[in-house]
Amino acid sequence: MMRSTFIPAALVALGTLMASPLSAQDASMAMAPDENAQAVPVQIDLDHAAFALESETSLVEFYMSFEAATLVYEGTEQGFLAKLPVGMALVRSTQAGMGDSPEEPVWQEDLNLSFVMADTTGLAEGQHFVHQVRAAIPPGEYELHITVPEDSNDGRASVEMRRDVLIPDFAEEQLVRVSDITLASSIEQSQDRESLFWKNGLLIRPNANQLFGSGLNTLFYYAEVYNLDTQESASGKYTVFTYLSDANLPQPMSTYQRRSSRTLRSPDVLVGTFNIRELPSGSYFLRIAILNENNESISEQSRKFFVYNPEVERETQVVSLEESFETSQYARMTEEELERMTDHVDVIATDAERRRLRGIRDLDERRRFFMQFWNVRDPNPNTPVNEYQDEFYSLIQYANDRYTNSFSEGWKTDRGRVLVRFGAPTAIEPHLFDRGMEPFEIWEYNNIPGEGQAQFIFADLDGFGSFELIHSTVTGERKSTNWLEEVRK
Repeated sequence: MMRSTFIPAALVALGTLMASPLSAQDASMAMAPDENAQAVPVQIDLDHAAFALESETSLVEFYMSFEAATLVYEGTEQGFLAKLPVGMALVRSTQAGMGDSPEEPVWQEDLNLSFVMADTTGLAEGQHFVHQVRAAIPPGEYELHITVPEDSNDGRASVEMRRDVLIPDFAEEQLVRVSDITLASSIEQSQDRESLFWKNGLLIRPNANQLFGSGLNTLFYYAEVYNLDTQESASGKYTVFTYLSDANLPQPMSTYQRRSSRTLRSPDVLVGTFNIRELPSGSYFLRIAILNENNESISEQSRKFFVYNPEVERETQVVSLEESFETSQYARMTEEELERMTDHVDVIATDAERRRLRGIRDLDERRRFFMQFWNVRDPNPNTPVNEYQDEFYSLIQYANDRYTNSFSEGWKTDRGRVLVRFGAPTAIEPHLFDRGMEPFEIWEYNNIPGEGQAQFIFADLDGFGSFELIHSTVTGERKSTNWLEEVRK
């Protein structure tokens, strides 16, 4: 049995709520309920992180941030009080068709939250109260339901929110694993075990909306590493490589990366910060790679976050290889080759790159576009080989060899597209001859940047060998909580 000995015993909501460090301490005021005013919904941000606990359960922390200005306050002797009932329920995403009601929660919690402020005249947009709930949940794919009932007396509108929650299974003791990453507005040492946010000698105040910048210039993070005792190391050390990257590019940002040598112990707690004062507004990833003595990555984890720094200007990336364009491979590309590459890069291009590419009519300009497209993704620009591009086209070739059918090239099929976009899966679970089922495959990924553990379900529903994607846990991909029924004959 795998047990994380340093997890706090409390697995339920504790304590009171507090103002987030994102709070603006100066501004207008909070209004008492107006009988003629339209009901206003409470603004809620949600986040979660999962950690190892027992062999059959994981510790899940749910983070909620409530915008203070959307609450209704009542004057009391203690100050201004806002009460908020919140219902939480976790439902298995794949329950439908498996004998259970899809609305039957595997875990639920009814909270009666209260917020007390000495004065509401300083309330403004951007001030939040933060709450946290811990629960022991079996690994799996879930949907979190959040409900706030309507209250006509307080002028509060009802709120219903849903969020996909994938809880990893950390019990595989032969594999080094990194927990989910908690992004926080502050982390400090503390012995206050009664605090809602106390954990392993630290007070960790989560940032549920993952927004940093302007007023919150330090990104704090917390993660845990498991099964390091399975690693052989003559020095008894391992390396943690932590860095930030632009959401659209895989390579580390030069001034936002660090390596640290640590003693092999399991579990191990990783805590750190990045000063993002100079980061321009945009989307980024915090990435953690665990390296062995040979500098090989043995486990990785990532977390997407957002920065709002309106005063920081984003530098325009300029390819400094104009003088070498005429001798490059791109300068010799035919129109047919350009069209082919246009189709290929659509799988990995950003929305902005797609729009720009659609607007290019001149062939020479398109050649230069592709040169810049691949150069900015080159993890080692000082070498003659672009490893990212080589890996991309290796996946294209593999997809064509493996998944081409009479209807489509392999890279254009659903399995080929997923392979090219996200790389090779960690594991493939085939179900080609299950009785009473159409052929299907389950692809598992240990870590997709911004998603963590992920799953794809492909099925041959028409019997012609063309496996289509019927369900995935990845944002933006097709979802079907009833996918198991779809593959039944």
